[in-house]
Amino acid sequence: MPTDYSSAARTPLDQEFTYLAIGMVTGAVPGIIVGFIVAAFVGHAAMWLSVFGGVGIVVGLVAATLLFRRRRAKAASQAPHSGPGEGLQR
Repeated sequence: MPTDYSSAARTPLDQEFTYLAIGMVTGAVPGIIVGFIVAAFVGHAAMWLSVFGGVGIVVGLVAATLLFRRRRAKAASQAPHSGPGEGLQR
């Protein structure tokens, strides 16, 4: 059964969800690495991994949201408008 992933993220909500998921992972990985480094010197590995991992996830979500909004605004400004009222629908 072939699966076609090319049409997966077509709606703006799907695209935003993809950005948020990637942002969470890209924020969590450095946060966990920093947590391991801090835990190596201070101890309490579970605490530091969860603290820095959580901070990394939040930073990744904020960065992904800003990046998505910036790219969506740029794409909307480059799209031609055919008449009055056309760009008001979301």
